[in-house]
Amino acid sequence: MSPKGAGKVYPAYLIAAEELRKNLEQWQVYESRGHCVVLAGPGSGKTKVLTIKMARMLAEDIRPPRGIACITYNTECARELKRRLDRLGVSETRNVFIGTIHSFCLKNILIPYGRLAGLKFPEPLKVASQNVQDIIFEQILYQSIKTNDPPTTWRTKADWYRRTFLDRDAPEWREGDGLLADLIEKYEQKLHTEGFIDFDDMVLWGLKLIEKHEWVRKLIKARFPILVVDEYQDLGIPFHRMVLNLCFGSGVRLLAVGDPDQSIYGFTGAKPELLLELSKMEGVELVRLRLNYRCGKTIVRASQVALGENRDYDTPPDAQQGVIDFYECHDGIEHQAEVICSEILPSSLSKNGHKPGDIAVLYLDKNDGDIIADKVTKTGMPFIRIDKNAPYAKTQLIQWLEDCAAWCSGGWKEGKPRLSSLIKAWVAFNKNAYSDETIVPLKRQLVKFLWSHRAPDAPLRDWLEAFNSFLLHPLFEHQPELHHEQDAFNRLMTACSKGGTIADFNVATFAGQGGSPDHLNLITLYSAKGSEFEEVILMGMEHGRIPRIRAGIEEKREQRRLFYVGLTRAKHGVHITYSGWYSRYGKFYQLGPSEFVVELKNSLEEDRQTMVK
Repeated sequence: MSPKGAGKVYPAYLIAAEELRKNLEQWQVYESRGHCVVLAGPGSGKTKVLTIKMARMLAEDIRPPRGIACITYNTECARELKRRLDRLGVSETRNVFIGTIHSFCLKNILIPYGRLAGLKFPEPLKVASQNVQDIIFEQILYQSIKTNDPPTTWRTKADWYRRTFLDRDAPEWREGDGLLADLIEKYEQKLHTEGFIDFDDMVLWGLKLIEKHEWVRKLIKARFPILVVDEYQDLGIPFHRMVLNLCFGSGVRLLAVGDPDQSIYGFTGAKPELLLELSKMEGVELVRLRLNYRCGKTIVRASQVALGENRDYDTPPDAQQGVIDFYECHDGIEHQAEVICSEILPSSLSKNGHKPGDIAVLYLDKNDGDIIADKVTKTGMPFIRIDKNAPYAKTQLIQWLEDCAAWCSGGWKEGKPRLSSLIKAWVAFNKNAYSDETIVPLKRQLVKFLWSHRAPDAPLRDWLEAFNSFLLHPLFEHQPELHHEQDAFNRLMTACSKGGTIADFNVATFAGQGGSPDHLNLITLYSAKGSEFEEVILMGMEHGRIPRIRAGIEEKREQRRLFYVGLTRAKHGVHITYSGWYSRYGKFYQLGPSEFVVELKNSLEEDRQTMVK
């Protein structure tokens, strides 16, 4: 006699949920029925919990055409969420949004409701690329202000100001900094006159529509009765006000996940205290995930030393110990890069059996990225680079092209990525496709192209030119709001042209840039959040750089959190390099290793002495 339920096929999320039963806090999130805020430490399985819970809500709590909006901080975070959800059978459709707050506001607020609400924006709607924004801002800056500061300094201040002082009619708008307010207004006017909007426009106008129009809130609720938010601490004041209006004013159900201790984007307007404020609101179920499944015991203890506060995080009983090593390289940052390539990487790859993709070199800025990338290039090891000097920008479309390249490079044999996911993403890019008459041809065109271009050794430039001619050119031509994506694609084409930085890339190499076991990861500390690796190498840990020389109290706390984020990306090993000195703008600074490194070394030494006794 067969056991009860034998032969029954269960949804993927139900099978995955069985793992959550072992952790009472994770199971509490899974069983939640109303607003739920999850404070999740590093390695606590928050992405697993979020995605399984989202799959359950889609299956059990709502019915199409109603759906769920899942919002996160950047395209890399969105990409990982899509990958996790895809394994559970959930993909982006008309009733499921998975993406950034900018994309959500553009696609689901501005385009459908903006003109109906009387909002005046350029027609046709074009999103300015970063290059266009920089050119316009620099023009306005030097017309308005006599300064020798680089434009990036003023741009950072202006972006923070726009995201912090939201009410333009309030006295605070000009009282905060009248010069900056005037600069922003002139920049926006010039941008809009040129026929563009930027990413901050999307969010600020989206907030305006939500706050001023009840019918907009009702329509959003009708389409997305549940709002899921990842990395809440990074999303800032405008989004927080959206959540208050939609979830606590209009009845949209909220599942928000984040960690104030991993808030490292204060310069963009992020405020970690907003997540704590949200967790204390009436009607919110608060869950704390304390168990770290990622890091070894030594790394977990060290991370709390780095943070400067005890969070009572723990590891499972069977967790490995973990190792933290320090390397003093007297001859500067170049010497550190040499030690990484000649000693640390070979040792890790040979002794621990890791592949290059298991390791990440984390650094502070693009200049460090140039140095380590040059040294790694000379070793012949392929790598992925994520910083402002990377060969191309990883926008949503470019990431999708990387996934298409992966399918064409052999992924079609194993379904990694799944063809159905690539097709759904392609249809989502084509917002004008609503009926089978328009959607079916789009699907056929993509499948035809991919199937006929399964050539991993083909030059990347040739493959992209064919992709553009067959599919992308018509997309860009009919959807001007994708101007920023077209600009990113053109930058990619330039990079893989003769004489470009990736001129030798073939399709398979490009596919590896989306994540490959054979590619070493070179990433800034700011871009590494949300990632995990077997081992990480923290490069350039000098005092004066981290923390900065003149860092105030709040900035120093954020710098601590940045160091904490770097440590907690590692499962088993952390390698920290420093020289004790550095040069900047022609000046020499000899301030020793970072005070965070000194504190960590002293704490680990005390632990060793205690064990000896």
